[in-house]
Amino acid sequence: EFSPYLFDLIRADAARLIRLLDCDPETHLASLIETTSREVATAAGEADVMRLLRRMKSEAALMIALCDIGGVWPVMEVTGALTDLATASVQMALRHALRQEVVRGRLSPQDRESPETDCGLFVLAMGKMGAGELNYSSDIDLIVFFEPEAPTLAKDIEPQPFFVRVTSAMARPLQQRTGDGYVVPVDLRPRPAPASTQVATSPDTAPPS
Repeated sequence: EFSPYLFDLIRADAARLIRLLDCDPETHLASLIETTSREVATAAGEADVMRLLRRMKSEAALMIALCDIGGVWPVMEVTGALTDLATASVQMALRHALRQEVVRGRLSPQDRESPETDCGLFVLAMGKMGAGELNYSSDIDLIVFFEPEAPTLAKDIEPQPFFVRVTSAMARPLQQRTGDGYVVPVDLRPRPAPASTQVATSPDTAPPS
């Protein structure tokens, strides 16, 4: 009654509500993330990725809230599930962004199915996400670093503008509002000296925070 967001989710899909009330929450959340990850892997473009991520977020958020309100999960399990959902969303968005660069011939990963592996970019979760304590209204604080000599880049690709573009492409499907809402707001300001550094920076050149 006091959450229009949850009430709208219930009203939008009664069959989903019944399915969630009858599920094992731990198993369902893991299955939902796994299924969405497979679908994102074959998505045609960013619009499809955004739709899939928002569908996952809506179902997971409703289920987590039901577990919270119904006393099925204690608070730390609730915040842990919200963190797992955000982590999976970031991973899927990053993987999609990198796959697009593979298609464009700018990136040659060791594993085309998991182009983020040893690609030269690494994303650190800070704040509540890093502690596994996200709540329903949290944004996510990320710091993104890249390896200047990343061996996966094509020879004519400059590392910094490339990884800045990838970082922006990762954040956009997570936080851009659509008719289905958004997944999670992304805050890249925790990076060292945010006023003077790009959203992705080399650890060797980043000024002290």
